[in-house]
Amino acid sequence: MTLLYPILFLFAAGGTPTLDQVRADPSPEHRAKAAVEYAATAERAAELANEREDAALFATEVKNMVAAMELARDSFTAAGKTPGRQPGAFKGVELRSHEILHRLGDLQHKMDATDQALLDGPIMKIQEIHDAWFEGIMGKRK
Repeated sequence: MTLLYPILFLFAAGGTPTLDQVRADPSPEHRAKAAVEYAATAERAAELANEREDAALFATEVKNMVAAMELARDSFTAAGKTPGRQPGAFKGVELRSHEILHRLGDLQHKMDATDQALLDGPIMKIQEIHDAWFEGIMGKRK
């Protein structure tokens, strides 16, 4: 049994794997998809931390979210997958990353004006990853 099955079991059982558990998945494509799901979970956790005014947890979750998105990008690269040649592999994660960006924008608007800049860098990084996937899917086929 590969490590993928325990990771999927954690998602199905309602438990969230750690980022290290996601990194340990031997299948790059599965690791990429799990990383995007982890990023979505981290975004929701950051939103809750902001509501509770827990700055340390907020910063940790935002950092984990960005790291997960970078892991997803790097995992697809390791798998030899490109959105132009295998758009099906990327469509779900592209849609999920768009949702994350939308939620981050909403969260940024809810934050105090003095704290809104905390999300500028993470939003730009995730937007860059999303745009590469989107443009690859929608661009010319190679």
